[in-house]
Amino acid sequence: MWRADDLGGLELFRATVSEFAFRPHAHAEFFIALTEAGLAMPTYRGDRHVIGPGDLIVLNPEEAHAGGPPAGGSWAYRALYPSPGLMREIAAEFPGERLPQPEFSGDVVRDRDVAAHLRRFHRLSESPGSGPLEREAHLAEALVLLVGRHAAPPRAPRSPGRERRAVRLSLEYLEAHAEQNVTLPALARFAGLSAFHLCRVFREAVGMTPHAYQTQVRVRRAKSLLQAGLPIALAAASAGFYDQAHLNRHFKRIVGLTPGRYVKDNAP
Repeated sequence: MWRADDLGGLELFRATVSEFAFRPHAHAEFFIALTEAGLAMPTYRGDRHVIGPGDLIVLNPEEAHAGGPPAGGSWAYRALYPSPGLMREIAAEFPGERLPQPEFSGDVVRDRDVAAHLRRFHRLSESPGSGPLEREAHLAEALVLLVGRHAAPPRAPRSPGRERRAVRLSLEYLEAHAEQNVTLPALARFAGLSAFHLCRVFREAVGMTPHAYQTQVRVRRAKSLLQAGLPIALAAASAGFYDQAHLNRHFKRIVGLTPGRYVKDNAP
């Protein structure tokens, strides 16, 4: 178990369990668990459910549940515990009557899009080289899809709108702080929007997520530093990349060459 400090201390959990069953209990937060391998047979909402790879358990705060893998089996899963406050922020992305918080009442959530974004967010949260903007964008996408498709009643999120000033401020902020690990909440405060709405507005206007734009800015900065003669490792650090390998990966994806090949081909 660990916490994502950039997301208000959001708790995350990863485990593989066998010959073990949770006793009946509940959480003060929402409980979202994604199965990666194996099977589980938890009991909640008055019934026992069979949970397999890719399936999601989504429970409301204070909703009792129990159980684990079947006898002789194992269950590998990733979980997160969003606070009611965080989920209210997600609910604000939807038009209509403002509900106190989303409510989930189904048995098993099977949604490839939600699962893919949650898996990516969770795995990035374990990687020391991942940037907060990338993690937070995947979480925002996952939770908006989850609430829109699987909370009651299903709803489409409100239109991103143009929000030109917010996008312009965000672009300027990312350009000015390319070497920093900017968080989505910090960027949203500067732009004057909620974090989740900014993520959608930015992508609609720019054609990429704030993290993708930040990476592009960093690659451009690294190119300039390499042209000025800086060693690759120093250019990587100065441009905001975690290490040289981090720069290599993104540089090739955007430029089409590794930094080493770029330096060689542009040597006098």
